[in-house]
Amino acid sequence: MKKFLAMLLVLMVIFGMFTPSSNAEDNSFCEQFKGIKKIWWDGIELKSGQIGRLTILKDTSLFKLQGEKKVFTRTLKKGEFYRIYAFKPGMLSVGGGYFVDRDDKVSYSTPSKNKLAAVACINGTYPSQNSSAKVYTTKEIVDQNDDKVVLIETNKSQGSGIVVGNGLILTNHHVIEGASQAIVTFNNGQQFEVQGIVESDTNKDIALIKTVKTFNKSSVSIRSSSQGLSKGEKVVAIGSPEGLQNTVSEGIISSFRSFNGVSHIQTNAEITFGSSGGGLFSTSGQLIGITTSGIGDANLNFAVASEEFVSLVNRYAKLNHGSIKASFPKISISLLGGISLGMTKQQVKQQSSGMLLEEESDKLIFQNVSVLDYPANVIYEFDNNILTAVNVYHNKAENVGDLSLLEDYFITIYQKITPYYGEPEHLDTDWMDDEEGYVLSAYWNAVDHDTMLIVQITFDYDSYGGLRISIRQ
Repeated sequence: MKKFLAMLLVLMVIFGMFTPSSNAEDNSFCEQFKGIKKIWWDGIELKSGQIGRLTILKDTSLFKLQGEKKVFTRTLKKGEFYRIYAFKPGMLSVGGGYFVDRDDKVSYSTPSKNKLAAVACINGTYPSQNSSAKVYTTKEIVDQNDDKVVLIETNKSQGSGIVVGNGLILTNHHVIEGASQAIVTFNNGQQFEVQGIVESDTNKDIALIKTVKTFNKSSVSIRSSSQGLSKGEKVVAIGSPEGLQNTVSEGIISSFRSFNGVSHIQTNAEITFGSSGGGLFSTSGQLIGITTSGIGDANLNFAVASEEFVSLVNRYAKLNHGSIKASFPKISISLLGGISLGMTKQQVKQQSSGMLLEEESDKLIFQNVSVLDYPANVIYEFDNNILTAVNVYHNKAENVGDLSLLEDYFITIYQKITPYYGEPEHLDTDWMDDEEGYVLSAYWNAVDHDTMLIVQITFDYDSYGGLRISIRQ
């Protein structure tokens, strides 16, 4: 009996040495991994968010999901291996919305809990997998994270974002899409100019942006949403609906969904316009999703699950701020078949449709160019061989007396421009309110260039629709 007790004691000690503490407040387990940047599993790096490894035993199909339909992408070859980040009934996800069938053509294995905990330690998310982590009240969750959620205002839209690194903000792709400038505002009123987009993914609707200057704010703790969450669990959302900064709402996890192969958390926590890019937090105070969309008034709201963005965050969160490249994409409006400001004269000549009517050192004139579905004469202006302005003239002289036709033209062109620029700084829809003739006009003031739309009947009863896009000097 004494031998048995002694052996049992030894086993308990050994087990204790290799099992992470069940106390969420006790981080002593992570001490052994200080300074370690990678965790190895059978000679291969185990990455954050990874839950298993797939080995191809026989050639098998890789596919994406469109609803319930499997769309073949390519064939995975025998002997290849892939990291697994999520699963569905009978299927395994290799990331990026791609799946394989879980059958006899593949072999699936999972790492030990210690390995997963070690990865969490080096990524600062331990004990995110620990089911016994402390449960916080809504107030405590807000106290932990309110200063880590920001208001994002761009020249296109307004949304929310989450601090995930020094000068790094995580948000939805659609919040920053098409923007050429942005400002982030913390709940204490501090504002930081955004340098640009570090990386974004349209399908996942996620984006990482970088501010010009660093800020003294700690990052959120991210919990893998595939680890231990269940329907009915309480969640807290923080975002800026309708620009009402850092509004808090609470609810439960209603379900787990997949849209176009991207994992989402369905919740009844209130989410509306401007909440996009905000944080959805678990009762442990950790980020489990980015609030992204809602359906109707039935509290059918959704957040992109953290497993879709944790690897993106980990790629940049520990890098030096100055070493991270970020920029806004060059604005290119496909009004003229791919021609955009900044092109050289030779590029414009090669790209432009219509017939070249005249060429000067700083100008090209084309006629019969189709612009926004209307034939037009186009004058391209250059400065040091760089396209700085585009002037479009739609001749409407034959319809001088028909104001309704010209109004329809103005509305048509206006509606094709506003998706790029939003509402104009100036809008004149009153024919009679002009000294130089009958005019309808709109003016947009972008970051580095201006756009004007004008439809005019002059006093000599000529008429035209004009569109000018120019770089601001």
